[in-house]
Amino acid sequence: MKIFKHQRISLFLFLVLYRIAQEMYYVKFIVPIYSYAGYINDASLSRYIISWAFFIGMALLFIKAMFGKDRFWSNVSFVLLLLKFIPLTILLGYISYEKAYIVTNFIFWFMFVALCNNMPSIKIVSNDCIEKHNRCLRNLFYIVIGLFVISVLYISIRYTGFHLHTSLFDVYDIRFEQRENSYPTVFRYILAASTLLCPLVICYLLDKKKYFSAFVFAIIIYIDFSILGLKSIVFATVIGIIIRLYYKQYYLRYIPLLASIFIILISFVKNATIQLGVSFVFWRVFYVPSGMDYEYYTFFNLFEPDYYRNSIFSRFGMNSPYSSTSVDIAVGEYFSPEVEGIRANNGLISEAYANFGNEGCFILPFILVVYFKIISSCAKGVNESYIFFIAVIFSYAIISTFIPATFLSSGVWALLIILISYRTNPQKTL
Repeated sequence: MKIFKHQRISLFLFLVLYRIAQEMYYVKFIVPIYSYAGYINDASLSRYIISWAFFIGMALLFIKAMFGKDRFWSNVSFVLLLLKFIPLTILLGYISYEKAYIVTNFIFWFMFVALCNNMPSIKIVSNDCIEKHNRCLRNLFYIVIGLFVISVLYISIRYTGFHLHTSLFDVYDIRFEQRENSYPTVFRYILAASTLLCPLVICYLLDKKKYFSAFVFAIIIYIDFSILGLKSIVFATVIGIIIRLYYKQYYLRYIPLLASIFIILISFVKNATIQLGVSFVFWRVFYVPSGMDYEYYTFFNLFEPDYYRNSIFSRFGMNSPYSSTSVDIAVGEYFSPEVEGIRANNGLISEAYANFGNEGCFILPFILVVYFKIISSCAKGVNESYIFFIAVIFSYAIISTFIPATFLSSGVWALLIILISYRTNPQKTL
């Protein structure tokens, strides 16, 4: 019990240090470079105290989640805390937001984390059902892989002339061409699973010591990258392999400490090119999502919420006021009218504002919790390193887009099939 308490205290202290380091970097580098985009230093004593009080209160709830029995939610909460919540509290302390925006954030995050911590688990597939359909479910894993490989090869040959792209950085032409291609929607959904599917499959093959198959699948990943132009496919695969090889649950709580040391050290680098590059990554990963939250808040206090009419309910004949474009493009073009077709991709509380208005801070947490519990139910029994990797990719997806899009366009549908298929295999390979 003393060890358990010591771990919680040390984690809390590491998180405080991480917040201080992030705050220092925000003031020293993000503000001077990106103040033109609204990332400013307009701190007041009252806002600053409120932001720290919000951080401390919610950090205790997050820490409770991290030491809970639900391993998927435990890992997701850890990633969301570092990537999304702590940067949000920094912006709340340094930017003058409307009070309603601050209050809705308080409500949303408290309800979301508290519900996830206390809601009982959901059983999606019973053990009896798995045992009864063991062979069929086990084959689903290979069917998903087969569909993915066939889709990649077919689209590459049919639509791109088997074009192979050699640069990781010059990818925007590929993305534009990919948008213009009119291949069937089903192929788009299959390829959309790449970021989740590719790392899991290649780690599975390496675990089984099927090195030649892993090499062949690596070529498929390269072809897939050449089709979509998504660097995340390559980076996620590399990160997935690293996590699988070196992940230790015990060391997770030291990540905020190591991240803090890195931030402090990088702040002393004098090379302007390096600082611009690092600042851009920090700004884009940590602060832009919370900055876009306020854009969604502002937009949907001026215009009608969508109520999922542009996504789920469009299949039932419901007309969306944003049907001529999409919600993310409507928001993006409103705040950047000079850039046609710009997308404001964002999730979590932005999804709440977009579909329910300010009342969404009460509604969306319930939807999110059910969604999380479904994935968590399917992930029971899966190797911890895989759960952590899945949590990282899923957290990034849920920060960046709406729930329906994560299910179809981020490949969660394929993830659920793979996780359920794993439970049929007595020899643990995932």
